[in-house]
Amino acid sequence: MQQRTGVPSKLVSLIYAAATDNSVWQDVCDELNRFTSVPVKMFGHSIRTYESLGLIGAGWDPAELGRYHDHFGDLNPWMQMDVAMPVGMVGVSDQALPREDLFKTEFYNDWLRPQENIVAGSAMICYRTNDKFVAMVGACRARDTDKTLPDMVALLETLSPHITQSIAISSALQNGNGSSMQHLEASRHGILLVHRSGRIGHVNTAAEHFLTSTSIASITAGNGLRSKDEGLQDYFNKAIRAMQNTEFSGLPKPVAISTPPFGPGLIHSHIFPECAEHDFPGSAWSDPVAGAFVIAGALGLEPSPSCLGIAQSFGATPAEARIAQALMDGNSLYEFADANGLSRHTVRNQMRALLHKTDTRNQADFIHLMHSLSSPFRPFNG
Repeated sequence: MQQRTGVPSKLVSLIYAAATDNSVWQDVCDELNRFTSVPVKMFGHSIRTYESLGLIGAGWDPAELGRYHDHFGDLNPWMQMDVAMPVGMVGVSDQALPREDLFKTEFYNDWLRPQENIVAGSAMICYRTNDKFVAMVGACRARDTDKTLPDMVALLETLSPHITQSIAISSALQNGNGSSMQHLEASRHGILLVHRSGRIGHVNTAAEHFLTSTSIASITAGNGLRSKDEGLQDYFNKAIRAMQNTEFSGLPKPVAISTPPFGPGLIHSHIFPECAEHDFPGSAWSDPVAGAFVIAGALGLEPSPSCLGIAQSFGATPAEARIAQALMDGNSLYEFADANGLSRHTVRNQMRALLHKTDTRNQADFIHLMHSLSSPFRPFNG
């Protein structure tokens, strides 16, 4: 596994892109495999029967994934841990079954061992209902488990808030529940929903701030999307026509943009087909949503975005998370200590703990990491 210096920006971009296109989860697995050099899979299981409900993966032999779905998934001895873990939690296979017991199972001898002797793995629960769950797993080979397993645990713990939020956004779009729009507001991307009529519907806070802070595009009085740039206007028109007609072949590729003060970025367009597995908001709105524009870029929108939840996702205590937020707000450690009646020795120790938990070298490195994870805009290196 490569040395972790923070979350790869392309990986986070792909995770949020999957909110509007479930097929992108394959790209997420591919990118995770490239970054970690370990086999990765995202799979569903029945909670009652342990039956495999399907899976995608990268770094595995496709035939072996098929054998897992057809037979070995039902024999997976690690399922007892996955069934019990809450959404967002990361677990280690050894917690479910000691390796000496794993080595006695058919699952290991006939499925794991022939694949470069996989002996362990880390799993993160992405989604669950009363009768099924979806998890993401990184598998570790015997020859390098001591290195790859802790690194995989740390990476999945860091990605967990992004994955669960992306799935929440996807659920909000599928359910069409007006109250679920709060998930769109929480997105780190700018999102503009496009209705079948071609008008722009819901615009989340990130997108609204982007539009009002730049001159690249605007929403007209009739809720149309307009740009003074002819090339960008042509892109909008082609994408909306493809959304209206559910023509995937007519959907233009992402278009590059560069605007002050946000810098370079991309605008993606997505179609929400009527034939999707889950009915999209047609039942809720007379003018159903046909697709969306998603804005991804390099710089953040807010001068001091909240990072409390992000810091805690690395294992920071509430006190340490408050220090992280103070640094994001532009305060020094000593200013924070004096304002809160704390000793400077205490806050220095808490800062050292933050650096250790986030694998950062100094305060500047830590602040850069928090900004990169807090930003509604992400670089997209594709």
